[in-house]
Amino acid sequence: MPLFAIAFNSGSVADGSVQNGVETELHAFCDGQNYTFTTKANVISQALEGTPCGLGENDISEPNKDTKLNGSSVNVNVTKAVPVTINDNGTLKSGKSAYKNVGDILNQFNIKVYPEDVVTSELIISDFTKNGLGRKITIRRSPAVTLEADGAVVQIRTNKSTIGEVLSERGIVLGPRDEVTPASSTNILTGTKITVVRVSGGDIIEDEVIPFGVVNTPDHNMYQGQSRLESEGINGMKKKTSQVVYRNGVLASKVTLSETLLQAPKNKVVVSGTKPYGAGDLWIIIVEAGAKYGVDPGAMYRVMMCESGGRVNAVNGAGYKGLFQWDSSFHKWTAIAGVPDDYFNPRSQIFATAARVHATGGWRAWSCKP
Repeated sequence: MPLFAIAFNSGSVADGSVQNGVETELHAFCDGQNYTFTTKANVISQALEGTPCGLGENDISEPNKDTKLNGSSVNVNVTKAVPVTINDNGTLKSGKSAYKNVGDILNQFNIKVYPEDVVTSELIISDFTKNGLGRKITIRRSPAVTLEADGAVVQIRTNKSTIGEVLSERGIVLGPRDEVTPASSTNILTGTKITVVRVSGGDIIEDEVIPFGVVNTPDHNMYQGQSRLESEGINGMKKKTSQVVYRNGVLASKVTLSETLLQAPKNKVVVSGTKPYGAGDLWIIIVEAGAKYGVDPGAMYRVMMCESGGRVNAVNGAGYKGLFQWDSSFHKWTAIAGVPDDYFNPRSQIFATAARVHATGGWRAWSCKP
């Protein structure tokens, strides 16, 4: 390679580049050429000014361009910056760089890449006589996706093409019933959320208690508010086969397949009094009529007390008579009930009333209601 010797005379330099006459021998190498000369400059960058190895924007020198010169012999390697074009996922950037390492070039341009991104580099020759060799760097950004699986939600980047490939890359093995949303064949896009639901289950057999019920039996001879325990209740038991499904460990469904009765429950029986306090002898007739016609004795008693206050001979100004304040239709219903046609006979009033309530399905004929 050619060797050039360039001599610089000592003298005064207005910008202070001369170092009091201390002369340094500089051996510079750039663009495949060696250059040797003496200089009284303070630092390497000043010494190279005006030489074939003069430092341009983004050129690199070793030692650093700001290294001070002190009179000894110094070897300097200069790397000239070449044109660089960066295609960052479709966004183009251009400039110059003297770095050979792609990572260093990207750092120079403040471009951050992730381990999953695919970066390729190639040398290019544009206008060689003007710009020399250049470099083209292509970055294919790996999509950022969200992965929710096995109780964790993580943000990841991947250069895989489909959701199934991402799961394989992450070591996530799917069971035969597990669910993936979207489907494993779906192509990956930036912002995709992948959800894995672990599905398990099967048939289970368990014993299940059948709670006993409570039966209230009326006792018309016992006063209201009084009760007695006739018999204790006993829980039953059945064997139940169910099909269960768990989603991510949480029970999602349970379907009964079959039941086998092991022991029937026995109801608890409580006898409760219905007799109103102060009902007297009329209560016995009301209970008898209620039993014959299927009418609640308590309801009959409440209507009677509302209509007449329990007075057998009650008559109001409109001509209604007796315990239940009958009008002339009383004659028809005493005949139906088979009791004497007597307004002031308690048995006739009570049985005629019970017969009518049974036949007509309610208390519509009376202004008083139970």
